[in-house]
Amino acid sequence: MFIKDFENRADDINPRFIFSTTATALLVEALRGDFDLKQLVRQELANRGQNAEGNWVGFDKAAQIHKIKK
Repeated sequence: MFIKDFENRADDINPRFIFSTTATALLVEALRGDFDLKQLVRQELANRGQNAEGNWVGFDKAAQIHKIKK
C-alpha cells in the first residue's frame, strides 16, 4: 500500500501516524529486526481477545489463533 491509500482516513486509524510518538531508539531497533513487529501485533490482539480480523473470540481462543503462550 502507498501513503496515498490512507489520505482519507481519520488520524486515529491512519497507519501513517502509527509511529509518530514512538521513541527513535525503538524505531531503529525495529528497522534492524531486533524484535518482530508482527509478533507484537499478534500479542496485542490476543490480549484483546480478538482474531486476525479484529473480531472478539475470547482470550484463550485468541491466544491459540496467534500462537501466544500463556
